[in-house]
Amino acid sequence: MRGRARRQSRRRTRFELHRSLTADGAAWVKEVWQAAESVRARLSLLSPLTNALGMSFADSYAAAELLEGEEIQQAFFAVMMAGYASRTVLVSPTQQPPFDPASFTLDASLDVEQIANDTAVVGELTERVRSIAFDDFDSVMTLPPDIWAGYVALATMRLQRNLAASTLPGRELSKERIERMLRYGYVLRCLDEALDGEPQLRED
Repeated sequence: MRGRARRQSRRRTRFELHRSLTADGAAWVKEVWQAAESVRARLSLLSPLTNALGMSFADSYAAAELLEGEEIQQAFFAVMMAGYASRTVLVSPTQQPPFDPASFTLDASLDVEQIANDTAVVGELTERVRSIAFDDFDSVMTLPPDIWAGYVALATMRLQRNLAASTLPGRELSKERIERMLRYGYVLRCLDEALDGEPQLRED
């Protein structure tokens, strides 16, 4: 039953991808996704600050959704890394809006270590990232809505296939949950851009 549900879910997202985009649009989205996957494969960890925030988002969302186990939290974090890589690929070619510390209500004089060790600032930053991701996402993502929807559909199809294991039902990696984590990751990359934070890359 789980395998059939996953196949049905992938067919549905594939249909949504081709329904929402022209052939050229679908080809462009696939090209961007391939580039983002290449970046994601090189990521070991995000910057110390965004890595901690990402783990917190994964843990708190899994708890809110009554999902238990490290596997689902790791899957959520992997999707966030895909969102982070997506911003890395898209920001310059598509001229996405730049962010500075003030965009996250941060004092520009603070350094990353100061921020990471200040629980009050981290708490405020958590809420600011969440707010941008869900209430003001168009301030950091200016692609046409149909292109972003197609990108999410393709990401869902690929991530469900790559991350879902026999012990991780496909319904736990729904399109809605994947888009939520993609948005978190995308905004976390914006935060690293604002603070000159850099992720840790895997050794070649």
